Amino acid sequence: MKTTLASACLTAALAVAAPAIAADSEGRELAETLFDGIDDTNRGYLDQGQFRNFGKDVFVSMDTDEDRQLTLKEFMSWDYGMRLIAEEKGREEAYETALRVIFSFWDRDGDGTIAAVEQNRSLGNDFRRADLDEDALLTKEEFLNGFSVMVALRAAINPAPID
Repeated sequence: MKTTLASACLTAALAVAAPAIAADSEGRELAETLFDGIDDTNRGYLDQGQFRNFGKDVFVSMDTDEDRQLTLKEFMSWDYGMRLIAEEKGREEAYETALRVIFSFWDRDGDGTIAAVEQNRSLGNDFRRADLDEDALLTKEEFLNGFSVMVALRAAINPAPID
């Protein structure tokens, strides 16, 4: 019941925002909306607790068979609007490749699944990498430009030109 409720709430909140901003943003506004949703206190930054709690909610919503393990299929099936942007830009293959890379990094033991503890550890490492000023808080800019998932998915959708 808890899993179903968390999944429904998370999916509904993210799905409402996705269509309105997907067409004109190449992912940035969607990522900003995601940040704002995680920043439930409206402080303009995320602490590690908020970040990990959100990660736990996402994990529950991804884990469709409720076995506390994410398969590649479960991981690839979950989306909050970025896939739509990738499809509109003809970048779906690059987007899926980015998801596969993220999955591979998070599958720390290489067994083909991501356990809750692996995801939690990966999110902690990603948080620390994104926290450029090392104040144990992520500003919106640090989240957008340093959180590996946001960087990988946005780069897949809208790659920077090579000079």
